[in-house]
Amino acid sequence: MVDLVIAVAAVVVLVAVAVVLVRVRRLSRAGVSAALAVAVIAAGSFAVALYRSQTTSDTEDLPTVLGSPVVGVSASAQQGLGTAILKVQVPMGSGDKYPQGALWLQPPRPGTDAYTGDLSLLCSTPGKDEKVQNCAGADERVWSAEPLQGRATIGAASGDPFADPAACQESNGVKYQAGYLPLTAGRGYCLHKAGDDAVVFVFRVPSFPAEKPLPARIDVEMSVIGV
Repeated sequence: MVDLVIAVAAVVVLVAVAVVLVRVRRLSRAGVSAALAVAVIAAGSFAVALYRSQTTSDTEDLPTVLGSPVVGVSASAQQGLGTAILKVQVPMGSGDKYPQGALWLQPPRPGTDAYTGDLSLLCSTPGKDEKVQNCAGADERVWSAEPLQGRATIGAASGDPFADPAACQESNGVKYQAGYLPLTAGRGYCLHKAGDDAVVFVFRVPSFPAEKPLPARIDVEMSVIGV
């Protein structure tokens, strides 16, 4: 938008110079030189501004995580890179006995199905097995997370990782695992992608869905706190 404004201003200047050169009959050599210099500068500004307005990518307006545009995110980043909180809506599959959905970590986005992603988010009912529909109606609901196909490890943060990156350090008692981990609403959890402990992903579920007879989706807040 700014580039287009500059281009319009340059055109106005060019028109003004042309009018001056045409209407002023007796203009000194210095005046002519000055007018031509202004015209050249305006023309150059117009060309540069027009080029930039045509080549700017729409992806520049997207929130980014580690330099990559975020796709499938329901809201823009609330803060700057590294402390940005991204909200991701993960739909729950309806064909399984355990309602579940998948989450990719980088960039944060829901999986195309319940089994495509880095992390699975699953709802189960104590006392029910996989032959009976879980989390239906008035069932008690227990939410858990599990890394998919060994792509990540997960651990419960020792504090609020969104405010304190140290809450994800093993030296502060965080234990990373590749298996199921029960989830508590509002608590922060830390994740590493397999083979890359330098990057720390954190997430939390502010509140678990209460839709009946089955949960339709789960809303997750995510951030990247360390590289």
